[in-house]
Order: sequence, then structure tokens, then C-alpha cells
Amino acid sequence: MKMLMTICPEDRQDDVRALIGRHGIHAYSVIPNVLGEGSTGKHLGTHTFPGKSALIFTVVPAEKKDELVAALKEYHDGLYEGEGLRVFALPVEAIF
Repeated sequence: MKMLMTICPEDRQDDVRALIGRHGIHAYSVIPNVLGEGSTGKHLGTHTFPGKSALIFTVVPAEKKDELVAALKEYHDGLYEGEGLRVFALPVEAIF
């Protein structure tokens, strides 16, 4: 099993959740109002550094990871410059 941790612009989270669903994954968790700084700049939800992100977690079978990561990469490539989307794949050692 793999955990995909996707950080996306807050206003793109519906698109990302729909994309995940189109790939047969219907279990996820969302943490809204994520603040941070990265390669696309600061997203602190302030007037000076506007924007917030959402963090979407989903656990997928290992054989599904590459398919979903490729779809998220394609979605990422269609975003406007400055809109960050990052995907991290982590091993899942225990689940109940």
C-alpha cells in the first residue's frame, strides 16, 4: 500500500478529489487551510502572501500508485504558473 499526500491550491481541491475518484479511489482525507512556502512562493492566506493550500491524503494499492501519480502530474502540467501541486508517495506499513 502507498499513501499519496497531495498538496494543491485550495480552490483546486474539488478537481483533485474528482480526479482521484475517476481512478477508482473513493477514500481520502482533506486538511483545508494549509499554509506554507515552497517553489511557487509563500501561501500564507494574508494580503501580502495570498492563497492557501489543501492537503489530500489517500491510501492506494501499490499497483495503483503509478497510474494515479501520472494522472496528477498531467493535471499539474495544466495549471497556471505559480499554482503549486505536489504529490508525495509514502509506504504504508500498517492499516486497520
